[in-house]
Amino acid sequence: MKLRSCLRRGLAATAVIAALAAPAGAEERQSTLLDPSGSSTKTEFTRTATTEPLQPDRLTGEYIKGYVSDGGKILASPLYWNGDDWLKTGLIIGATSGLYFADTGIRNFAQKNQNGTGDHAASVGSLLGSPLLAVPSLGAFYLYGQLNDDPKARRTSLLAMESFTISSAISLTIKQATQRPRPLSGEASTTWNGPSLKATDSAFPSIHTQTAFSIAAVFADEYNNTPFVAPTAYGLASFVGLSRIYSNKHWASDVFVGAAIGYFVGKSVVRYHTVQNSTPLKIMPSVSQQGFGLMAEYRF
Repeated sequence: MKLRSCLRRGLAATAVIAALAAPAGAEERQSTLLDPSGSSTKTEFTRTATTEPLQPDRLTGEYIKGYVSDGGKILASPLYWNGDDWLKTGLIIGATSGLYFADTGIRNFAQKNQNGTGDHAASVGSLLGSPLLAVPSLGAFYLYGQLNDDPKARRTSLLAMESFTISSAISLTIKQATQRPRPLSGEASTTWNGPSLKATDSAFPSIHTQTAFSIAAVFADEYNNTPFVAPTAYGLASFVGLSRIYSNKHWASDVFVGAAIGYFVGKSVVRYHTVQNSTPLKIMPSVSQQGFGLMAEYRF
């Protein structure tokens, strides 16, 4: 009975982070109506299902407000899930369940294979995923963009900071709700002491892994035209997660859920701030009170 209750709480928390694929709001598009006689043109604005997203490359009040609006979209995203989103949710819950039952075996294997090189590598991995390092690092990258007049660098650092902040808020909430002891505590992997306001048991999910993946997802998307960025970003993020297991700080399922939170929040934040156009210029026939015409639509 206790195992069933613990598993239910763990899987319920896992479902929060899956498939954050809600539409990003309403989008305003500019259309120009061309009179066939050539005597006049008429500009119209039409609204579709999504809004023209903010493209932040400066630290402004509007950018800060975006934390609240984007966080709200992420929390409300289950209302808009489609079949693919539910499939992603099922896969994530399935993978988390498999790791949950394998947590003890994975921990034992990692602890039996400790060595000096691994200890040093794990220390580096933990440092890379530290939230205390993430904030000044992103600040430095923003400063680089400012000094070099590089709007892409500024934008990437701002979106990464937003992704880190929102995903951290989600992770900390789940930590308080679940209160799972860390492996080094000596308690079983099936122990859950939440919900509680105490912060003594904070294994689930891994904040270090969530931090690494929330930043990696943004950099991979923003620099998707640079071949080495995505594999490097995700490789380093995975290294962070493995280091937390090796160091006996987290169970494998903690790391997986932390990675999923960071990845999906990062992807969502980038999507909310990207104009997704397949064809920027569209020319379509139109009928109005003035007669027939062509409507040229350009997204910019």
